[in-house]
Amino acid sequence: MTNRKLLLNYLIDIGGVATINNMYSLEAKSYKGGILQARKLFKFYVANGLIKHLDPIINPRNPSQEIFYFITKQGADFVGREDYKWKGVPKSPFNTFHESMKFDFALSWIKHFGSRETKIEYQRSFSKVRPDITITYKGRKYLVELERKKTIDRTVREKFIHYEKMFMEMKEKKYDNPKNYTVLFVFTNTWYNVFARPQQYEYYLGEIKVLHEMTKELAKKCRSDFLFMPFSDFYKLNDVVWYKSDGNRIKLI
Repeated sequence: MTNRKLLLNYLIDIGGVATINNMYSLEAKSYKGGILQARKLFKFYVANGLIKHLDPIINPRNPSQEIFYFITKQGADFVGREDYKWKGVPKSPFNTFHESMKFDFALSWIKHFGSRETKIEYQRSFSKVRPDITITYKGRKYLVELERKKTIDRTVREKFIHYEKMFMEMKEKKYDNPKNYTVLFVFTNTWYNVFARPQQYEYYLGEIKVLHEMTKELAKKCRSDFLFMPFSDFYKLNDVVWYKSDGNRIKLI
């Protein structure tokens, strides 16, 4: 598969929307090198009507990080993705930080675990709970919560109880088996630059250390078998990056 088609396939696999920054190359040695190919390909896609940009709600400081593009029907046809149902022009995201995190995580999943047995959904609800991402992989559901909070308190107070109630309802009403689910919390505070790519991490070592400390503390507040990861580890989902409530880290799959 050519690079032109590979990147469009990735775009479709994660839902049809992304920024240039989301499509960075991990193999590059520098940040500029990491987005160079994506920048060139996006220019080609736009010129040929394969993608279009969404007008930002707020004037972007860095277009490559904050302007989102969506695939057109012509773009889906270009790569022969008859399985992709084009949904029309999406709304421009208001919270660019959160949406960028969401697509970073989804694309990392596809790159590590593949698209063949993966289904990614953003609007699915379970009882009264709607995860930021629902990933179905080999029959198992991974419910992903992307938490960008000043402190861990709101996550503990607002999210844990809803998931615990959801699983309790599953047991009582027997409409599903909680053992088929894994809840994943991906945490960052509001100071960390979520647009930073791994090539830039040498400038964020202090902030990343704080994220690990806060994520570990968040995990220890949990009484359930949820897993926790600092957002800075988004690019290595298949490594030992997931905190359990006992403070130890494990692989997800």
